[in-house]
Amino acid sequence: MEINEIQANYRYLIINSNNNEYHIVKTERNVSELLQNNYNISLSHMYIRRNLTNITEYVLQDGILIKKLW
Repeated sequence: MEINEIQANYRYLIINSNNNEYHIVKTERNVSELLQNNYNISLSHMYIRRNLTNITEYVLQDGILIKKLW
């Protein structure tokens, strides 16, 4: 797998700071679905897209850290 494929498939890191569980997903929609299904946190994919425009920004919601990797 080349670096371009890795960057395309693994964009967002989600870390649960309460139990050290983590997930890596591809799109903002995947982040939103994972948060809703696993943690009952409602964040829209557009909120994630607007607030994570570069790799230095992050979102912290109820002990769940969301960070853009690339």
